[in-house]
Amino acid sequence: MTLHPGLVGQRVIVRRAVRGEVGPSGGPALTDVIGILEAWDDQALSVRREGGQLVTVPLTDVVAGKQIPPRAKRRGAGGPRSTTG
Repeated sequence: MTLHPGLVGQRVIVRRAVRGEVGPSGGPALTDVIGILEAWDDQALSVRREGGQLVTVPLTDVVAGKQIPPRAKRRGAGGPRSTTG
């Protein structure tokens, strides 16, 4: 599934070009933004990262993207333990 405005409110990954930077292959440098798609208009989209940072990406910089599943819950160190010895 590709990115579209109907994904607002869903967790997404957006690959974007970094303006003015060159990647290791000599092409444009790319970076990913993962988070909740918060807004989409005719100029840009906005993704809120897990830490709360809102990243606005001009649509002209978007290379690829898609909806991804919710982040897996981490198991805590204090999980269930065997009481048999």
